[in-house]
Amino acid sequence: MSIPNCILHSKGSWFGTSKLNLPWLAPEKRVTESGSFLHVETDAHDAFATVTYTWEHEGKRHEGTMVIAMNKESKEVQVGWADSWHQSTGIMHTVGLESDEKSFKTKGTYAADKEVWGWTIDIAVSGDTLVLKMDNVPPQGAEWAVEAIYKRS
Repeated sequence: MSIPNCILHSKGSWFGTSKLNLPWLAPEKRVTESGSFLHVETDAHDAFATVTYTWEHEGKRHEGTMVIAMNKESKEVQVGWADSWHQSTGIMHTVGLESDEKSFKTKGTYAADKEVWGWTIDIAVSGDTLVLKMDNVPPQGAEWAVEAIYKRS
């Protein structure tokens, strides 16, 4: 295993703004913003990375963790994700491909209301900017849930 290039070159601390979209609320209340901190670490052999982040909703702090690894030959990226608000019932496993040396996108599914729902996790790095996007995917189609933009701190 190895680490996607965009994560390998993003070791360290990042600070930015996280936007949360709750589409079931009235339009003027749907999108909220909070400060967000993200940190990227790798193991001693660069076989996997741990990404941790914090954000807030209604004045309460929330945290998330991703363990990320990639198959060197196939470029398949695997993410184990837990979040104290979005994915608080277990660890979501998402799989996708490294798009290029600056980004990857993974997808996973879960059961809700006796239907198959999903999440996508998309990380892209350009210079000193890291963008984390997450979409919640109900059966009728994707709805963006989180967009966080970070700068190195």
